[in-house]
Amino acid sequence: MKVFITGATGLVGSFVCRELLSKGHEIRAVKRNSSKMDLLEDIQSKIEWVVGDMTDPAFLEEALTGIDGVIHGAAIISFDKRWEQKMHEVNVLGTADLVNACLKKGVTKFLHISSVAAIGRKQGQKFLSEKDRWEGTEFDSIYAKSKYNQELEVWRGAQEGLEVKIVNPSIILGPGLWGSGGSTSVFKYAYDEKGFHPAGTVNYVDVRDVSEVIVKLLDSDVTNERFILNAGTTYYKDFFGRIAQAFGKKGPSKQVKPWMLKIAVAAEHLRSRITGNEAMITKDTAILSRSEFHFNSEKVEKVLNYKFKSLDESVDWAVAELKKMHKL
Repeated sequence: MKVFITGATGLVGSFVCRELLSKGHEIRAVKRNSSKMDLLEDIQSKIEWVVGDMTDPAFLEEALTGIDGVIHGAAIISFDKRWEQKMHEVNVLGTADLVNACLKKGVTKFLHISSVAAIGRKQGQKFLSEKDRWEGTEFDSIYAKSKYNQELEVWRGAQEGLEVKIVNPSIILGPGLWGSGGSTSVFKYAYDEKGFHPAGTVNYVDVRDVSEVIVKLLDSDVTNERFILNAGTTYYKDFFGRIAQAFGKKGPSKQVKPWMLKIAVAAEHLRSRITGNEAMITKDTAILSRSEFHFNSEKVEKVLNYKFKSLDESVDWAVAELKKMHKL
């Protein structure tokens, strides 16, 4: 199968590329001129690259010529309201354009990488599955809203003929680019021996599991289904403590209090406006840091007879790889 991938240069995309190549598939991937290729240095020559803009319908139609299936992972992740319009343009409208291009070119296999952020959550609820629908509560950030609307475009494609599979991963653990944000930031937080930890829980999954499940689903006869990808749930204190232990560092010991979060949100808002940089602590992230949600992945485990890697296995592997990659 010849697969077209968006978001190939990111952590998940790079591992999906490796998994596809290991299974004998061909890859055509989109990138920008400014894309960093660090995570694909050893295999980038095995991939056919096209340079273009995901919001350009003509480019997408040309890029899909000769393609059998699509894995769509490109998205902007932000909780800063100044990025809300840009997220809508890239995450939602860009997905709509890709869906339309697939329909026009007759490419029916479409796997969309979403997020557990798009799973409906409400006050008092702890356990969530694919059956929980979006309700637009305080737990739904601007990022979650963009991912939910992105999924709506994919489901619209399913109604018009696409064979859709959607995966909703939790926080993805793996050796990404150090200090560049994304899920690898949780490793840097522990490495830097930060003293504070949020009060809530964190859901996690190994990037190797995510990439393997994605390729298995793409090759399967499963159609028009979504799957939560989550290996487990633990408290932030234990989560950061386990990563710190793997680095030989001291884990956080002080829980962030609600009043501290209010001050942090206000201070970060001011800092981001003065510097022009993105706000990393917002009202949305503050609410989520105190929540205790548990995402259930039994559906994909049963459909694919799959077993996710443990937190210990994922952390030890990712830390070892990060040490090698970044000479830590």
